[in-house]
Formats: sequence, structure tokens, C-alpha cells
Amino acid sequence: MLSSPKRLALEAVPVAAILLFWNLLAGIAHFQNVGGPVGTAGVVMAALYVVLRGISLSSDVLPPATDNVAAILYQNALLALPAGAWFVAAMAVGAVEIYVEEFTWVFSSIRTALGGAGLGVVGLYAVAAGRRALFEDPAGGRPSPDRDGVGDEPGSEGSSADD
Repeated sequence: MLSSPKRLALEAVPVAAILLFWNLLAGIAHFQNVGGPVGTAGVVMAALYVVLRGISLSSDVLPPATDNVAAILYQNALLALPAGAWFVAAMAVGAVEIYVEEFTWVFSSIRTALGGAGLGVVGLYAVAAGRRALFEDPAGGRPSPDRDGVGDEPGSEGSSADD
């Protein structure tokens, strides 16, 4: 189940790897004045991963809570734990970065990748839960393409035995 904070934290490891790769490339490309676009390419690739992985995980997550404030806060607290772990790791690297005089761009790349992984946790859940809420009914089945119940089965004309 995707509601486990540990599972959510681990799902963001590829996001961190993607961002680290592209941020390191951006650090090198910075010397040729194209670091910004290279770093942006990393954000695009990480976002692509988050969307595609989130869609594939949508069956493993409950739809987002919308019924009461306590449920919404609880759901957000479950997300804050794994995302927070990534953010704290980014802050720790930032604290070390203050004392390093050489290759600060490497530490900056690592810090940005770790912080981005924290965002990735939230993005993965948001895509997965949002997709589940939009495209599956509460019983876990798929709605009809036209979403109005008409034409669900050939020849049914929208009627059922319950009518």
C-alpha cells in the first residue's frame, strides 16, 4: 500500500537520482553558460517519472480524503514524514556546504536533488491518489468513458434491473 511512509520515501529514490544526474550535468554545463537549461531538463525528466510512476501506483493508494479536516490533516501528516526525511537530508547537506570552500556546486547539486526527492514524494502521491479519485469508482471498478452511466453495456440503454 502506498500509504506507508517508508514506501513513499523509497519511491522517491529514482527522483533523487534523476535530479542528481541532471544537476551535476548542469554544474558542469554552468561553465559554458548553459547550466540553467540543463538543470531544467532534469526537472522535466523527474516530473515525467513522477507522473508515470504515480499513474502506475494509483491502484495501491486510497483516493485523497475530502470528507473532513481531520482526515485531510492525517493524510498530509503521512506525506510529511517521508517528504520531510528528504528535506532534512537536503538541509544537512546544506549545513555541510557552508563549511566547504571547493566544489560547492557538487554540494548544491546534491542538496537540490534531495529536496527535489521530497517534492517527488508529494508528487507521486498526488498523481496516484488524484488518478484513483478521478478514474475509479469507490468499489474499485472503472467508470464508463462517458462517465454518465449510459451505454455501459451494449444494449442496456442506461437501464438496469434496479430501475
